[in-house]
Amino acid sequence: MDEKIIALVKPEYFDKIPHMFRKHATEATCGLIAREYPDLYAAFEHEPSASEVEEMTRIVNGVFEERMGKHHML
Repeated sequence: MDEKIIALVKPEYFDKIPHMFRKHATEATCGLIAREYPDLYAAFEHEPSASEVEEMTRIVNGVFEERMGKHHML
């Protein structure tokens, strides 16, 4: 399930994260989404609708933007 969510991250964001921190970044992001948006997260256990994919894309990229800005990676 987390792989489906991480696949929505913009490649340019993911490429800027050092390899040694990628696992932590992806696990922490998916954990945050599971806590904050449990219904949307659960939709990714199966095949999410187009609107759910769109919303998740917006959310996951927003989280990455926020965290990367905090660490001066953007």
